Amino acid sequence: MKPYASLTEHGQARRLRRLALNALQIYPLNVARVRLITNDMNGIFRVDTGDGCKFVLRVTMPECGHNLDHVAAEMDWLAALARDTSLSVPCPLPARDGRLVVEASADGVPQSRLCAVFSWVRGKDLAEDMSEVNIARLGELMAQLHLHASGYQPPKQLNLLCFDRPFPFPEPVVLFDDLFAALVPPQRRAVFESAIAWAQGSIDRLQASGEAMRILHGDLHQWNVRNFRGVLSPIDFEDLMLGWPVQDIATTLYYLLDENFAMLRAAFQEGYTRRCPWPERHPGEIDSFIAARGFGLANFILNDPNPGWRTQAPEFIERVEKRLRMLMEKNGIAA
Repeated sequence: MKPYASLTEHGQARRLRRLALNALQIYPLNVARVRLITNDMNGIFRVDTGDGCKFVLRVTMPECGHNLDHVAAEMDWLAALARDTSLSVPCPLPARDGRLVVEASADGVPQSRLCAVFSWVRGKDLAEDMSEVNIARLGELMAQLHLHASGYQPPKQLNLLCFDRPFPFPEPVVLFDDLFAALVPPQRRAVFESAIAWAQGSIDRLQASGEAMRILHGDLHQWNVRNFRGVLSPIDFEDLMLGWPVQDIATTLYYLLDENFAMLRAAFQEGYTRRCPWPERHPGEIDSFIAARGFGLANFILNDPNPGWRTQAPEFIERVEKRLRMLMEKNGIAA
């Protein structure tokens, strides 16, 4: 049997499907059909039951650095959002023994994987209709999440990711390793280092402000939001972490940089302020965290073993550098 890491994405997906079928045996579902949705970051499967219901099964990839505490916190917040708000969110389905997170394994897949089943969320990706109206709705949605988070406490025993440093995810910082010197030559490295220092300065100011951290979605971009007849539903809470609202906003805005950014940013802010005051404390604070998302993704792609990501790395790193330069020049930050 070939090593899992040497397989194509399609080959990996076939093996993950066996693992998914093993996981589904733990749930009280009359499974009729299991189909792969994506095998990009995680293994996501659509599950159809004999009584006509639809669910999503997610197989968490250990390479992404998410452990049982992270996924358990995700399940807890989703359950609280479903209980406490009128937001349309994916609801976790308990296994037969009541667990919201289970482990499953399969031959040919290295180590066991964390699995969770969610209710099906109707609609299309928000990315298919990036109108000002919908981006304003996205801002309002984020504000609603922040409002709930301000009064929500995750279980104290869980050790969560924390956006109290420029690289909040657990993968090692490899941007400046000798292995990637050709991708990050000295001039580009100087840009990345300046951006990292800029983000660190904003974190220092937030910590000094005394504002309490709260749980954040951490990845609320247009491919993680479903749009059904104008009602937006946030999905994929896997990257949730403790942090400040400006960081969450910046993560979302990063993915609007290639669109009509000024217009969409204004629409997002208008929607957000329908529910909450705009949380930016000083000019450029959000921009510094937009930059943080950029260099964080650059570091991620260099860590990710997915062969597809590796082939895209040169173009991706170059694009991030251009974005960092644009943000820094706008704010008078020297590279």
